[in-house]
Order: sequence, then structure tokens, then C-alpha cells
Amino acid sequence: MQSLENIKKRIKSVQTTSKITGAMKLIATANIRKQAKEYDKIASFCKDFYNVVKPLVSSTDDKQLNPKNENTLYVLISSSMGLCGAFNINITKYLIEKVKQNDRIIVFGKKGFSYLRSHGLDSKVLHTIEVSSKNISYLEILPTSAIIMDMFAKGQFGKIKMVYTKFINSMTFNPIEIQMLPFDKTLFHNEESTKKSLTSLDNTNDKNQVIEYESSKYEIFKSILPTFVTTIIYAGIIESQLCESGSRRNAMDTATKNAKELIDNLVLQFNRARQEKITQEINEIVAGGTANE
Repeated sequence: MQSLENIKKRIKSVQTTSKITGAMKLIATANIRKQAKEYDKIASFCKDFYNVVKPLVSSTDDKQLNPKNENTLYVLISSSMGLCGAFNINITKYLIEKVKQNDRIIVFGKKGFSYLRSHGLDSKVLHTIEVSSKNISYLEILPTSAIIMDMFAKGQFGKIKMVYTKFINSMTFNPIEIQMLPFDKTLFHNEESTKKSLTSLDNTNDKNQVIEYESSKYEIFKSILPTFVTTIIYAGIIESQLCESGSRRNAMDTATKNAKELIDNLVLQFNRARQEKITQEINEIVAGGTANE
């Protein structure tokens, strides 16, 4: 059995750890409140944005955009910080199951790159962008989206997909992929909801209104592609950061509970050891007194 002094040191060490994990849980909870507001804003913007561009997407032939190339460029959204449970492992495993030999990856978050490197896939990574734990700016994503658009326009990749973590609720976060280019039309709402949205945006009740475009729909379509790609990546990062904070809060909550349980066990172990020591000392005193008689 461990000495009383060693048990005391372990109890003190676990108590210190418990305080740290408890503080990190509070920080993660505060981040969730802040990031949830940002998530609501970008979700609302994406909904309106998709509604506006759907008429252009519906009338554009995908063959005009889709190069004759079977290779896929994946955009992986991970985190640059650890201590968030299985958040990074789950999303990276999800990607590894899908990526093929000639596919390539752009990684947001150094933790995703570290996991890919540990599986010998770092050669597939074209770029790694560190994601700050603070709010990321829309403008910070523009250089990366420009690189993606350039590679797609040159026919280096036939598809551009984003793999990120979708927020379900405070306890559930699921890895998911969406196709950014060519357009995945399942991202958009049905035709009827789109018409209603466009009507409300134009402040008119004329259901037979016809929208006329000064340029061709295809030219307008191409001009909004950079905005579309940047918006999807930005929204994916915001949602992933919300999931990261949620996963970190859950992990720290579990760690704090485990630490308290361990402290209780160590205290019980300490009391037993102390009782045994006291009993042993009493027995030695009694034995010494008996010997003197």
C-alpha cells in the first residue's frame, strides 16, 4: 500500500487538475454562448443567400463548370486546439474513409493535419490554415477560397467538397460532407419556398413576377462563385467552432467528475492507510507492554 505522504501528493495533484478542468469548462460554456449567436447569424444569412442564388443554379448546366476530372479536393475543418474530446479524431476519421489516392486536402486547423500526418496522409495536404480560437474573419478565408477556385477552374479537380462537424444539439456533433463545386442542389430549398423568399425580398405580392438579368445567367453565376465558396467555408468554420466548444465543455465536465471521483477514492484509501497505521502502532504498544510484564 502507498505511503500516506504519496497519497496526499496524489490527492493534491488531482485537486489541482480538477480546478483546471472546471475552469476550462466555464470558458467553453462562455464560448458556446458567444459562438451560438454567430452561428445563428450565419445560418440566417446562408438561408437567404441560397434562396437568392437558386434560380441561377437551377438554370445553369453543371457541365459548364465540371471539369473532366475524377479527383476531389477536400476542405477539412478541424481545430487548432486540443482538449476537446473526440472532436478532431471523429472528423478526420470520417475524411480518411472517403479520400482516394489522387484526392487532395486543404486543412483548416493544425490538429487535423497532425492526425492526417500520423496516418501517413500528410503528402495529400496542399495547405494548412491555422484557425484561431477567436472569431475568424470572413476576409481571412478569401485567399484560400481564391486558391480553391483557381484549381477548380484549371481542371485540377472535378469536385470540391467540405468536411466539417454539424451541430445537432449540445451533446451531439456529427461529421458531415457537402459538395461545394459543382453545386449540390440539395443545399437549396424547394422551388416554392424560393419563390416566396424572392417575393418577400422584392416587397411585392405579384406571384407571376419575372426576374430579368442584364447579363447572362451564366455570367452572373460565375461571378458569385467566389462569394458562394467563401460563405460555405466560413459557415462551416463557425459551426465547427461551436461544436468544438461544445465537445470541449463535455470533455472537461467528464474530466472534472472523474477527478472528483478519483479524489473520493484516494481519500478513502488515505483513511484506510492511516487507520491501519494507527492500529499497527496500538498493537506494537500493547505487544511491548505485554513483553515488559
